Amino acid sequence: MSHSISGSTQAYLIPGDPVRNVRLPRMFNATFERFGIDAVLLPMQVPVRDFAVFFKSAFLARNVRGMVIAPPHKPLVLDLLDGCGLFGRVAGSVNVVRRTEGDQLEGDLFDGEGLIGALDHCNIPFRGKRVLILGAGVSAAAIGVALAEGGTVNGAEHIAFFDTAAGKAAGVAAKLDAFFDATVVAVESNAPEGYDLVINATPLGLVEGDALPLDVSRMESHAALFDILLRNQPTPLVRAARARGLNAQAGFEMLIQQMPHYLRYFGHLDAADALQADANFLREIVYPPAMQAEIANPLRYHSPSVA
Repeated sequence: MSHSISGSTQAYLIPGDPVRNVRLPRMFNATFERFGIDAVLLPMQVPVRDFAVFFKSAFLARNVRGMVIAPPHKPLVLDLLDGCGLFGRVAGSVNVVRRTEGDQLEGDLFDGEGLIGALDHCNIPFRGKRVLILGAGVSAAAIGVALAEGGTVNGAEHIAFFDTAAGKAAGVAAKLDAFFDATVVAVESNAPEGYDLVINATPLGLVEGDALPLDVSRMESHAALFDILLRNQPTPLVRAARARGLNAQAGFEMLIQQMPHYLRYFGHLDAADALQADANFLREIVYPPAMQAEIANPLRYHSPSVA
């Protein structure tokens, strides 16, 4: 980061535990520098038990304009805000907070928006389709909200959650099913038959030797796979699906597609528009060496030819 920090620099913070591996500071600071914005995003290592005090105290500094929230703090933010967007309220977690002109703290959740943008970037069909989401944690709930929010025409028609923790998937599914037109259910099996899109929102794949979260050989021949993990990509799951000739995507694009939403939320509208048009400089920061070729030539989904 070469631009100098002065007394007029706006500060944005990213609290998490741990924060050693967060990619957003590099992405935000490269964006601020590119578009001449006098601002900086700083990682903050904050234990869960100290989070509420840290959150309230940090905003006492007048030049702290907002935060991006890293795990495991996303569910803790909701009760500390003056207002929250629909996605954050329904999913029960928040990943971005801003200070308004009236000195209120508002939050929202863009994980799901990031996923929708990533699916569109890769031409992966989900509108009117059947989707299986593996996992029912914070990210899975956010993804479910985004997929269901568009109704059965602009969103998925049928969304199934599978989680190994009994009752977890049922809780998320019941909440979303009550809010939106899409049929949202919990299922007792990770069997991928009958689904057009499978999304891995479990941590399986972060460690070499992890069991695959599902049997790729049982996926439909036209189905696509999206693995939201950011580390260890391409994961064994992505590699296995690609080896079968399926369209399988790593989670980076979900992060890239959230950036214009963050910038717009923080009031940096010109930078948001510019990123929407071309974010390849950010892809160069986050895509690993093994996937750099996909920046210029994304592996976009093509419908299997009908015999």
